[in-house]
Amino acid sequence: MKTEINELSGKGFYINFIKIDDNKFDLLDFFDLDPKKYPFLLESVAKGNERARFSILFNKPNIILKKINENSISFLDALDKQIEKNKITQEDIFMGKKKIELPFVGGWFVYLGYELVMEIETSLTLPSSPFQIPTAFAARVSSAIIYDNLENTLYFITEGSKDTAKDMLSDFEKINKKFPKKSLKRKIEVTKKGTDKQHQDDIRKCIEFIFQGEIFQANLSRLWEFKIEKHLLDSDIYRELRKTNPSPFSGLLMLEEGSIISSSPERLVSVKKNIIETRPIAGTRPRGKTGITDVELSRELISSVKERAEHLMLVDLERNDIARVCEAGSVKVDEMMVVESYSHVHHIVSNIKGKLKEGIKPGKIISAVFPGGTITGCPKVKCIEILGDLEKIGRGPYTGSFGYINHNGNLDLNILIRTLVREENKLSLRAGGGIVADSVPEKETLETEAKANAMLKALQNLRFK
Repeated sequence: MKTEINELSGKGFYINFIKIDDNKFDLLDFFDLDPKKYPFLLESVAKGNERARFSILFNKPNIILKKINENSISFLDALDKQIEKNKITQEDIFMGKKKIELPFVGGWFVYLGYELVMEIETSLTLPSSPFQIPTAFAARVSSAIIYDNLENTLYFITEGSKDTAKDMLSDFEKINKKFPKKSLKRKIEVTKKGTDKQHQDDIRKCIEFIFQGEIFQANLSRLWEFKIEKHLLDSDIYRELRKTNPSPFSGLLMLEEGSIISSSPERLVSVKKNIIETRPIAGTRPRGKTGITDVELSRELISSVKERAEHLMLVDLERNDIARVCEAGSVKVDEMMVVESYSHVHHIVSNIKGKLKEGIKPGKIISAVFPGGTITGCPKVKCIEILGDLEKIGRGPYTGSFGYINHNGNLDLNILIRTLVREENKLSLRAGGGIVADSVPEKETLETEAKANAMLKALQNLRFK
């Protein structure tokens, strides 16, 4: 095990790194050690490629901005002002020394609930979120722990003093010496689930709107609720969820008001060196029970005229979204309709990128793309209005986002799907699917079941521990 500490600039940035000797290290152990100290985790669990390379645990975040409801502060404007006030360039951080290509070097952790869209599209009036979790917040983060899944290396990022680096190293030593926790039997009870009939009736209403020319596609969701024991740890739930549904944009967020436990496969938006990317997912099939049926389902998905048409429409929507903040002619689709396979489903995925216009701030970027078209529909604003009327209950974290914004303007935000929301002894999840003119209601209901299945399996596994 190698340990070294380096002062990277006169402004007080430090990086300490440790080469891990085995593959058993788990950033979640820091969360278990002190969840108030390390309350936010972004984790790439689906390992083996650049998109799933880094995991980040944020140390002692200080929440600076908080939007409680739709009528409180103009969150995105306030966020841009705070970021601009504390802006530091990559060159300032490293001052010409050897640059270490890490995703986060100090900045902000950001959470955006779905209802934040009413700040962006002021004509919208949506049902209120049923959760106590704020509509949005931004936390200033001066230190973090980053795990490189490819290089098996742990980095301690400190914007402050060596004492902070030493404190995180001390926690690392405590983790290495701790004894394993005893497993306890858990009780989980389903208390509410939207009926198949109601879901299918709402699907038929979406189809009516399509034939009336109001919309082309809408992503309708349904709700599950569970009663759990209060002593069940957020980390226990998350461990099972990432085991059953490993994903590249997973994470765990813990606040006094509640927790968000996510195994999301989808990125909302990223910015790196003035290049913006979004990666829409649209088109789903369940995994097969055998290798042969699994391959057949994958091939059927990518060859489906319906799924390809729906995906193409949403790619076009998101091209237009990022074009609002990009230089003219720079927006390109560099991956088009590839199949990505996860534990319980196959998805069709594309990747869209462009070059940001000079001077575009993070709040403006978020305004251009939030919420993602793949989880709302086309045209976006009209779909959001219709979905609010049909779903009747606010989505809260579901199809919102969390992630980070760097001092230097780089950012990475996910879309909160395959996500659980926990408030005391209550646990909730939503799953949805895109509805088009030739959708079959019964099949769409089965698709929501397939998407929810990984989360349901994780909860079932918890019952026997």
